[in-house]
Parts: sequence; C-alpha cells; structure tokens
Amino acid sequence: MDTFKFPIRFRQGSVEKLSEGTDEYYAHLLALAIQIVPGELGLNPQYGVEDPTFSDVLTRDLAFTAGAYIPEIIIDTATIDINQNGQTRVDINFRQRT
Repeated sequence: MDTFKFPIRFRQGSVEKLSEGTDEYYAHLLALAIQIVPGELGLNPQYGVEDPTFSDVLTRDLAFTAGAYIPEIIIDTATIDINQNGQTRVDINFRQRT
C-alpha cells in the first residue's frame, strides 16, 4: 500500500506519496521504525527499535523489525556514528527480496 511521504508536502493539490515496492518506500518505513521505541505504540507494543544512540544491537533490532513488519526487505548492515556534537547518524543498507 502506498504511504504518505514525511514531512507531508502537497504537490498539485494532493499529498505526496511513496509507491510501494520502491527503495525509497522501504527506506521510509525503516526510518519510521527506527524513530519508534518498542512500547510506544499501544496497538503494537513490540514494533520499533531501541534508541540507536544507546544500543549496540542496532543491526539485530532492525533485522528483527524488518523481518516482522517489512518482510519484503533484508537488512545487510546498519551502522551508527555519533559525532562530536552528539548528533547521531544511522546508515542502513538493505535489499529487496526477490
């Protein structure tokens, strides 16, 4: 199912969407998952990933979340880098299942 692109933007009178099956679509779903901590969603308390700033199990957590909620992709690697200003950068390499 296509999804709204965040931040929400309007183009020609309608909300921009991401098309299911594209890398951008799955990257967006992963970005949302990594911003949600398990227990935050009442309807599905298992969904999400522990805050990567404080977790050294990012790849495992992402792989679990992707496997359970985004089965169309496989997580190859996930790395975290915290710069001198305390800003966190997460890089995720994934591929679509064939």
